[in-house]
Amino acid sequence: MTNKKTFVSIMLIAVLVLSVLCVLGFATQSTVAQAATNTVDVYAINDFHGEVSKMPRIAGYLAKRKSEGAIILNSGDMFQGSMESNSNFGKLLTDCMQEAGFDEMTYGNHEFDWGMDNLRNLAANSGIPFLGANIYNWSRDGGWGDFADDFADEYIIKELDNGIKVGVIGVIGDDQITSICAPLVQTVGFKDPLPIIKDLATELRNEQDCDIVVVSAHDGPQDIVDGDGGTFAQPTTTAGLEDYVDGVFCAHTHSQQCYLVNGLPFLQGKSEGGFVSHMRFSVDNGNVSVQTYENISYNSLSDVDTQVQSSVQSLIDNSNAAIEQERNQVVVTLDKTLNSSNGIPRLVCNAIAAAAQERGYTIDLAITNVARNSLSAGDVTYSQLYNALPFDNTVYIAKVSGKDIINELVKYSGQSMWRVSGRRISENEYYYAAIIDYLLFHQNSRRNYNYFPSAFTSDFEPIPITKQGEQVYNYRLITRDFLTKQAGMIDASLYTTLSVHTDPSQLQTAVNLPIVPYQFGTGGETPGGAQRGLPVYAIVLIVVGAVLVVGAAVAVVVIVVCKRKKSSSQE
Repeated sequence: MTNKKTFVSIMLIAVLVLSVLCVLGFATQSTVAQAATNTVDVYAINDFHGEVSKMPRIAGYLAKRKSEGAIILNSGDMFQGSMESNSNFGKLLTDCMQEAGFDEMTYGNHEFDWGMDNLRNLAANSGIPFLGANIYNWSRDGGWGDFADDFADEYIIKELDNGIKVGVIGVIGDDQITSICAPLVQTVGFKDPLPIIKDLATELRNEQDCDIVVVSAHDGPQDIVDGDGGTFAQPTTTAGLEDYVDGVFCAHTHSQQCYLVNGLPFLQGKSEGGFVSHMRFSVDNGNVSVQTYENISYNSLSDVDTQVQSSVQSLIDNSNAAIEQERNQVVVTLDKTLNSSNGIPRLVCNAIAAAAQERGYTIDLAITNVARNSLSAGDVTYSQLYNALPFDNTVYIAKVSGKDIINELVKYSGQSMWRVSGRRISENEYYYAAIIDYLLFHQNSRRNYNYFPSAFTSDFEPIPITKQGEQVYNYRLITRDFLTKQAGMIDASLYTTLSVHTDPSQLQTAVNLPIVPYQFGTGGETPGGAQRGLPVYAIVLIVVGAVLVVGAAVAVVVIVVCKRKKSSSQE
């Protein structure tokens, strides 16, 4: 009997212990689950620049994170940069972002490269909010107007399944108005983002009950907090921003940045899909802390949504099919690599100069800036040329002062040139030049012309170089036409070594220019307006024609006189 009672007691104790363990186990699981629901993951990309080849894997990776409750951001300069993306003005990659589930897209400076109408159309027909909280209407006469709400939103609010509300503010650097071709942004401007971020963060916290506030900024971290956009270094101050927001995703400087300053994380994932930026936050009784801030290499992206990856690849393949022939066209064969900093720009300047002369302009030199990518030795396709020159810059014939030319080519900016005449460039004289529109119309943050201001005070109105059948005859198309006229492989040393054509240090000296053989094409259109004269070959043709006409007239007169004399003699 005693043994029976002992057995029953032991069983009761065992049941009690098991019950307690189960309760503790459930409590522990509940605590873990609660802790998990208090975390928020935010991922971002920046400065993708049309790198469509990397989009399927990135989209698949981000879509998988999205399915796990993450927020997906884009900090700008998404579209412009490749033929595959430029040819549809951003629509392809917008469709890809929708497949991946992006929550927002912040405007970068290169989103404006195709004009305001394209932006409005892209934003209106996309399911993704386009953010630009500091983009305001602006006019030269009236100054600042209202927030540009016809194509931009200030922020988004995401309420997650765990009940946490996240606010995302999107801004662009105020000085980036100078990084856009000025004629494209004459109706908008960018205000200082810092006070706007603070005001909107206060609104999101106090009026919208957001638990977490992050910033998606097309700007470098130091420029956001102290206006110094010229450095890639870690910010030395946060200007109190840590009291308003919990994290900042950056862009524009194309650098990999991973900083924690005064407890505030700043991330930037380089460019062209090289990295995905990631922050993980935890919320505990209203207090937010950052648990993780990192840049994840593209080559490390795994655990992807294969269905989204496949659908994005199909979007890209279908879009590329329409341009397949043109993108694979070999435009030239190079015997040496041309780099982006001077080799390609010198080639472009030569092409621009040839196009100007072909249209009957006598110019002194051609001027452009750096390229985006280099061109390797061997066959160069149009797609590769496009990646090197992805901009739609047009070329103008302008009359500018020698002072402006020397400032741009020698003293300050170091742009590239191709010298056409051997004239000495003097600060006090005026010269005719073929210049890309970004440089010619460049304005400072006060919206004053600051590269070639003399072009707008001279007695000559700048004239664009055009071509029949081309709506925008940009400097890439000019270069392509120039290259396709060359027979076989071109001599890259013309552009890889300094010569009197390309050396700015000789500008202030009169020189004898060697003749560089290149072929003039046919079918070019001569734009209206004043010209400085005709090229030599045209003058020779005119003189020869005039001599033939005069000779024929003299022969006719002689024949008539002889006939009359003969007739008189016979009588």
